[in-house]
Amino acid sequence: MQKQTVSKLDRIIFADLLATVLLSVLAFGTVEPWSLAVFELNALLLLLLLSLRCVLVPIGDPGRFRIALPLLGLLLLGVCQFIPFWPVNPVTMPEASPLASLGARTLSLEPYATRQAALKLLALLIYFLAAIHVLKDSRRRKFTLITLTIFGFAVSLFAIVQRFTYNGKLYWFRSVSPYIAPYGPYGNYNHFSGLVELILPLPLAWIAITRTRLEMRVIALFSVVMMAVALIFSLSRGGMLALAVQGLAFIILPRLISRKLNPIHENPNFGGNKLLIPVAAIAVLVMALWIGYEPLLKRVGGTLSQGAGEYSVTTRMEYWRASWRIFLDHPLAGAGIGAFPAVYPAYGKSTAKFERLEQTHNDYLQLLTDAGIIGALLGVWFLFELIAALRRIWPDINLLRGSDSAIVAGGCISMIGIFIHSFLDFNLQIAANALLFLFVVALLTSSGKSATDPLSRLS
Repeated sequence: MQKQTVSKLDRIIFADLLATVLLSVLAFGTVEPWSLAVFELNALLLLLLLSLRCVLVPIGDPGRFRIALPLLGLLLLGVCQFIPFWPVNPVTMPEASPLASLGARTLSLEPYATRQAALKLLALLIYFLAAIHVLKDSRRRKFTLITLTIFGFAVSLFAIVQRFTYNGKLYWFRSVSPYIAPYGPYGNYNHFSGLVELILPLPLAWIAITRTRLEMRVIALFSVVMMAVALIFSLSRGGMLALAVQGLAFIILPRLISRKLNPIHENPNFGGNKLLIPVAAIAVLVMALWIGYEPLLKRVGGTLSQGAGEYSVTTRMEYWRASWRIFLDHPLAGAGIGAFPAVYPAYGKSTAKFERLEQTHNDYLQLLTDAGIIGALLGVWFLFELIAALRRIWPDINLLRGSDSAIVAGGCISMIGIFIHSFLDFNLQIAANALLFLFVVALLTSSGKSATDPLSRLS
């Protein structure tokens, strides 16, 4: 009876988590107060379910959750930032002195925004822990792979259709500011490209290094082509750069995996559908040429130009210089997680569409401005834990199921893509993309072994 109850709880947690990953994307990327409130309240519900599950049967193998410790550290830093500690704000630059007169005696220059950001971090941490727990089951991992493949196809098809039928409204009914650049369910085409970078490598690896049923190969192929074409249609330069790097990585990584396979422990699912990859590449090229080379050339040509309506590299460099000054003013713990929109105007201004800049357009630099050296060390720690998990997986990759080997290869390339794009944009500041990133990390790091669970010992 206890075993059945715990199994049912795990299924509910998994269903809730997977639904949240998908619905958070559809809710305009979960960037508005109403969607963030639902996102955070649902995380509390998930925490209650996880707590009940732990009371019934211990989850086991706490080492699996080590990769979540850096995120916990960032959350604790955020809490420390909005708790009053100092008699005055640590501002040294004259142009930023008005910030010190606001009366806040906290590490954060905008404690309210930091409290809101800490709540979002707490929700993400809960979802991450839940993902690490439920994705230890190989059947759930395969179901997730299939679900993300179908979802990637559907949301990309929607993005393309909406592009050609756009009436100035998201979903054809939601009015938006004339200054944003919506694409698909997102208010910004760069965020859609971040979604594609995280999902596309999974079905592509499924095609490239495994043998599966013909109908699943066809679905995966259509999904890959649709996502790649949708990304190109978005005209996101950072997205196209990340996609190109991911393509190069796909030339190398499946070969490395194939070398790991040996006759003694040969994976019967491994095969490599070599013909399907060129077919997918040709289909993407034809579809890209269909939209015309002029829009693509115009976007690439505007990479270094600076104008009132363009976030070019030149424009971003202006933001980065001002953001670097914010970091120099608050080097240890940053100006406050989530405080950047309030802090930036004292250091610089937007030279593109907005006078109020919301993000730095560089996730790494924003980690420095928001959390300082402590935040940077936490980021390095997270990367170290991710690499350590992959090193534990790699020696046994020849023993993995076909879907798991695809998840390992595809997940690695997903990380490469989003890490490249993070130099130019702020995908990880968007709740839906941050959740999807952590979900793929949990999927990847859970694929190397079947964690022991006391539930399996119950009768």
